Order: sequence, then C-alpha cells, then structure tokens
Amino acid sequence: MPENEVKLLLVLLTLFILMPFQAGADFAKVTVGNDVSGKVARPGDLVEFSFTVEKGYNTSESISVMLFISKMPENWTAGVYADGNQVSHITLPEEASEKELTLKVRIPENAKDEEYPIKIGLKPYGENIRNHDLIYREFTVTVDRAAMPNLEIYSDIPGKKTHPGIPVSFGAFVENKYESRANFRIFLVSKPEEWGVDLLSTDGARITRLGVPGDGSQEFKILVNPPLNATKGDYEILIAACPEKGNQSVFLPISVSINPELSRDEDLSAYVELNSNIVGVEIRPEKTAEFAVSLKNRYDQPLKLKLEALSLPEGWKAEFLTEEDKEGRLASLMLPAGEEQEFTVKVKPSQNATGGLYPVVIAAVSGDKKVTRQLEVGINHDIENEELLKVDPNPSELTLNPGGSSEIRVSIENRGDEDLEDVTLEINEVSGINVQIQGFGTIDELGSGKSRSIPVEITANANAGSGVKEIFIRAKSDDLVSSEKSIKVNVEKSSSSGLLGIAMLGFAVLVLVFVVRKFGRR
Repeated sequence: MPENEVKLLLVLLTLFILMPFQAGADFAKVTVGNDVSGKVARPGDLVEFSFTVEKGYNTSESISVMLFISKMPENWTAGVYADGNQVSHITLPEEASEKELTLKVRIPENAKDEEYPIKIGLKPYGENIRNHDLIYREFTVTVDRAAMPNLEIYSDIPGKKTHPGIPVSFGAFVENKYESRANFRIFLVSKPEEWGVDLLSTDGARITRLGVPGDGSQEFKILVNPPLNATKGDYEILIAACPEKGNQSVFLPISVSINPELSRDEDLSAYVELNSNIVGVEIRPEKTAEFAVSLKNRYDQPLKLKLEALSLPEGWKAEFLTEEDKEGRLASLMLPAGEEQEFTVKVKPSQNATGGLYPVVIAAVSGDKKVTRQLEVGINHDIENEELLKVDPNPSELTLNPGGSSEIRVSIENRGDEDLEDVTLEINEVSGINVQIQGFGTIDELGSGKSRSIPVEITANANAGSGVKEIFIRAKSDDLVSSEKSIKVNVEKSSSSGLLGIAMLGFAVLVLVFVVRKFGRR
C-alpha cells in the first residue's frame, strides 16, 4: 500500500476513535419534548412549563426515570408534577410510551427584573441502563414587574342605578390564565362612606377567596347597599383580585347611580300593580279569610315596599305571608325591576263579628307614596260548618246476637285551617244497646288537617229485642259541631241460639224430675 494512503487511513481512523458519540434518538432510552421553554412573569407568580417524557426508538420494555432540579436561582422553589402531584420518579410501563409532566416554578416577591435559568435532569435507572444516560432540559423565566398578571376580573354590567337604601347586585368573574387551578384573593379597595359592599358566592355566602380552574373562570356577586341618605349622583366602588401568594392585583371599578326620588307628579300605582283575583270571601266568624295577592314592579329599578293594612274593622287582624312559608310573616319586600311577587293576606275576624260585609284595605308603601287594594270579607253565621269537623264510623252497619258485641272505629277529622282543642265524641243512648268509648272520650288537641281514630265497643244486651237499632254520633269542639252520622245495629236472634235455649230448658226439666224421684218429698 502506498505510504500516502497509509497515512490517510491512519488519520481517518484516529478521527473516528476521537469523535464523540452523541446519544441520538435511535439509541437513547428516553427523550424529552417541550413546546415552550421561556416565559415572562411577575414577582410572586407561579410559572408552569409542560413537557413530555417519551420512550426512545426501539424501546418497548418498562423504563423508570428519576427527576431532579439541577439548577435553580437562590430562594426560588420548583418541582415536577404529574397528575397534580409532585414526583421525583416516574415509570413508563410496557403498554405506555409517554408521560405528560409539568415543571412549576414559584418566583419570590423580591425577584429583580432579569432572566433566570432553571434546569431539570432526567436519569433512567434499572437494568441495562448506563450511567451516562442522563438528559438535561433548561427553561428560562424572565421577570418583568410591568408584565400583565395571569388573571382578569370583569363584570358584564359594570354600572347600575338604584334608589337610596335599595341594594343593587353585580355579577362579576375572575378569569384564571394559568394552566392549572389557582386560588385568588378578592377584596374591596374603596367605596363611598357609609355604603355597604359584600362579596358573595353564587349561593349567597360571603367570600374572600376563589378557586378557579386552569384556563377557566369563576363567577361571584358584588352586593352594594347605599345608605338611606345617599344623594343623587354617580358613585364608584373598586374591587381587586390577586393570586393567593402574590401581591400584584387587577382591579374592577363598578359604578352606581343614585336617583333619590320617584316622579313627584305620579302616584305609586304608575310604577306598581297591587292585584288580587278574588277580592271577596264569605266565611263564618270563627274562620280565617285568605286572599292571594300579587305585586308587580313596572319601574326600571328595584323598589323596597312596606306592606300595611290601612283599614280593618275593630278587633280584626290581618297578616301578610310568603307563598313558600305560610308561617313567615312579611313586613316589607324588595321587588326587582320588572318582576312580580305573590304573597297571601290572611284576615281573622273578631270573635263577636256579626253578619255583614266588611271592607279591608291593604297597601304597598314606598316613602310617602302608596298603592292600595280593597278586599271584602262577608260574615255569614248560617254557612254549614260540618266540613270543618267530620266523623266517619267504620263499619256503619253491623249485626249482633243478644249478648254479642263488636268493636268499630270512629274517625274524627279536623278539616279546618286551625288546630282544635278538647274535641269530644258524643253518642246517644239506645234501648237494649250499650256503647263504650275505649281509652278516652276527649282529644286534647287535633291539628289542622289531622284525624284521629277512636275504638268504640257496641254490645247488644241479652234481653235486647230483635230489630234494627240506630245509634247517632257527632264530634264537638267549643262551638264547632260536626254533622251527625248513624250506626245501624241489627239485633238478630239466630236459630242456633233458639235451639240451644230449648235444649237447656229440656235439660233443666229432666234434672228436676230426677231430683224429685230420687229424694221424693220428705
């Protein structure tokens, strides 16, 4: 071989030996991929980088990888997370080829504006893993105090108008621009003096923090209550939000316009409708009249209205009750703009009310303005009241032999809208029939809509004649008396009982003859 060719071959061989072998994708056990390696943030922010750990080519077996922070600025904190949990090791099983991971970096509040590198290391371990199979990835965080924060606070309607003393509500949102869920503080920055401002969740609870999903938003409410002495004008309230561990805030200004008065030239009826489909009810004096009433606000602002009974007969009472809770008495209500609210008016006559037609005037009042509606209650003592207290025997017919007895059940029902006390069951006396109320004869209290079943034993006397006997029963509570119901008792002497009587008589005769013959007359 020529000398020049030998020298060239030696040079090429030397270069080949000295040339470093890079761990290419065809030979590496794992590879790391990421789309973003640099981000801009502000002091106090939490910065997140997503990356993927994937098996190398021609690798199918299970591989375990150790993860660690190789380089990080002083006083910074960082960690690698998988499925929301911080991890230091992961395993790619045979059936999985990759794993999504997140590097989370917390920037200190005192960090200066400049670029900061963070380097992570990934080292496969296990059998057939060489010590030099080590991968590094570097990420950069640029701190800029003038950068926009990764959240936003806004309201679709940031300005509303209302009256003094009438609250107004704003719907607001905190938008999280981080990739994962984050907590944010929300707080009041400024408000007019003597005004009330509450920050509320959508279910009405007072809040100071909101947890918001990554790349999502969370709604809350701002309730503003101007004082009664608020004067006409426009007022601003300033709300702020910031990350839970940061001090960089974003602000939401909202405005409230106060219009202190309705038009002086118009009656409240120009703004509010007070209606009742039934304006007249006829009742007995011991009963209560009920009216379904509605209020409708035709004004473009909410109105606070007091409810009053302007005119009542002497000794009568009137109550305003909510539709949902008949025990919840209303004194006033807040009527939103353009909305209608229903309630119940209960009118209780005096105990000595005489027959006749009585007017009752109710009103909704705002300041010195009012809208009225007249209702009428007719008192009629002749109205049948059996439906208020009812008795029902079961069964209402039965057959008894002389000396026989049977138990029936008598149901007493209170159909009125008030509880009854000292309810008694009254039963008339019938010749040959004995009636016994079992247990008690008086019900101390029978609630409205309630019923009570009472056992009653009916016995036909031994000498009761054949035929149908009728027993009448009724219930009574003070002046309230039910209608009478009857129980028919058919007393019937059976043929078997007649034969038995003849047999017993014959037996008695035989015994008498035997005694006379044996002992004779002494």
